Amino acid sequence: MVIDASGFPSTVCKAMGFVTQWKRFGAGAEYEAKVEKVDSETWWLMVGQQYSPAGYAWIFPLGNNIVRIGVGIGKPESKVDPTQRLEELMKSKLGPIKKLGKITPIEFHYGLIPNDGLSRKTVYNNLILVGDSAGQANPLVLEGIRYAIKFGRVAGKVSSDAIKTGKTDESELYPYEKNWKKEIESKIKSAGKVQDRWIGLSDEEWDKELDIIKELKAEEFIDFIKADFGLSNMIKLATRHPKFVVRQLFSLVKGKK
Repeated sequence: MVIDASGFPSTVCKAMGFVTQWKRFGAGAEYEAKVEKVDSETWWLMVGQQYSPAGYAWIFPLGNNIVRIGVGIGKPESKVDPTQRLEELMKSKLGPIKKLGKITPIEFHYGLIPNDGLSRKTVYNNLILVGDSAGQANPLVLEGIRYAIKFGRVAGKVSSDAIKTGKTDESELYPYEKNWKKEIESKIKSAGKVQDRWIGLSDEEWDKELDIIKELKAEEFIDFIKADFGLSNMIKLATRHPKFVVRQLFSLVKGKK
């Protein structure tokens, strides 16, 4: 019995011939750096062609004037190298980066994350796929660690129960797939629709999109990019915001590609 949690490379299931390389994915480059000044209570997400032609840039404060500055770019939508774009942004001090003052890099991070949606089977005889290997990533922010931890625990429980019964075939392991699909399948599909709309927007188009987003409170925006599109959340939005804004959010989440 094997749990493939090998991340983006999908080492185990690829070696077994069950999957091929992801065709659509995100590439991210990031510096952890010491800066002269930063508002430790504010996180920045920067969108538009000057930051990323198919993605976004970010500044995440970590405390003690340490921040993470990064750029994520969707592939194959853009051929731009995220490392090169990050260097350009730090050199030009574009937007809120300018407010950081002197930037002294400490560490460099680079990573890949799948962006093909939930397109893979995740259970086979004696095998379960978890996390990035299964494509369990949020398309809006291309982050999947929360899913990997949560469903890794489910995979462990299902595997343990199967081993105890002596039956580890696909049908015995399917409760794992049923569990994660019930939890996140609709959310990921809805988030994918929003991403399809956002990726590659021009700066002018982003200005219009931000007119919708800026109406949201901080916690509402966080729920939105976390792909928390439950009916209760949408009802809360409807009671707090003009119908025009809510209608546009519904069209983002539920509309056809």
